[in-house]
Amino acid sequence: MAKIEAAKELRRKQLIDATIRAIGRFGYANATLTQVANEAGLSPGIVNFYFKSKEQLLVATLEQIADEYSALWQAAIAKGKVSPAAGLEAIIEADFLPSVCNFEKVSIWYAFWAEARSNIAYHDVVLRLEGDYFQQTEILCNRIIAEGGYQEIDGREIATGLNAMIDGLWFDCLIDPKSFNRAEAKRVCRTYLAAVFPAHFAGGAAPEGGRRHRGEPEATLGMALDHSTQGRDAHRARLAAALRRRLEPVGPLKREVLAASVGVSVKTLESWLDGRGEPSSWQMGRLIPATDAQMWFDVYGPVHEEAQRLFEARLAQQQEQALRERAALQALRGKGPGNPGTGNPGTGNPAPDAAGGSPEQE
Repeated sequence: MAKIEAAKELRRKQLIDATIRAIGRFGYANATLTQVANEAGLSPGIVNFYFKSKEQLLVATLEQIADEYSALWQAAIAKGKVSPAAGLEAIIEADFLPSVCNFEKVSIWYAFWAEARSNIAYHDVVLRLEGDYFQQTEILCNRIIAEGGYQEIDGREIATGLNAMIDGLWFDCLIDPKSFNRAEAKRVCRTYLAAVFPAHFAGGAAPEGGRRHRGEPEATLGMALDHSTQGRDAHRARLAAALRRRLEPVGPLKREVLAASVGVSVKTLESWLDGRGEPSSWQMGRLIPATDAQMWFDVYGPVHEEAQRLFEARLAQQQEQALRERAALQALRGKGPGNPGTGNPGTGNPAPDAAGGSPEQE
């Protein structure tokens, strides 16, 4: 019986993996059980034996990828027991693993996010997963704030910014998977965290053992976060501006039609337009296919550019520090007067000749 159950479970996983590939190739709405069977190299009858309907198969697929993803970042969270910064580093690594962040997996996540509004089974799985993920990242951010004595920083806002950045980078993977660079994506996230928590990421240093005092200029931290580009308010402002440019009478979209496509009221949509609110993850999942790709470059492009600026500035700072340290080391090795063994006046030691000996040896 154990062997039979193991064989059944293996077959179910084979069909779920085939479903992920089918949705990646044909899209959520166009994927059929026949296409799933073809991807799995099985007959359609086998699919119907294990899953009575397409909906049952799709729910099982969402549950599997949610469980796999949850196990990955929960394992990453465990590193937070060592230090909260290590926990966030591990989460970033987990979010951009090739097995997690690839075209097929990201495609299916966005498909389920888009359907979560109208499908209670999807909604419950997605809401539970996102709630747990956000809660854990917020806890880690608050621990870093307490540990480093960072003032006037809100852990919830930092966690929201990190989550939104990761979602945006996943979207980049979806739009242009061939040019997507996981290493660069992770670097962008770390640069963001280094700008907020300079004593904990990328070798940054804060004054007085990591404490930044109220009213202290951000410039003293070396490379400050540009809140006109980064941050929740800036994201809302860019989203609002991008949406306004696409709605009548300026653009081709009607408010009622767009609101219905996303599954929200016109009043909710208008709160996004004036910057009072912003879409949740599942609302974002429905908003993305309802608009054009350029809109999302308008929204997230400045974030990436600012992150690149911070990274280049930090790199230049590190290079400058390395030059200073090299110069100091050279001075200690005897470039200055009075240092034994240099052959300089006042040392008391003659310089070696070209053959490597001293005059006395000759």
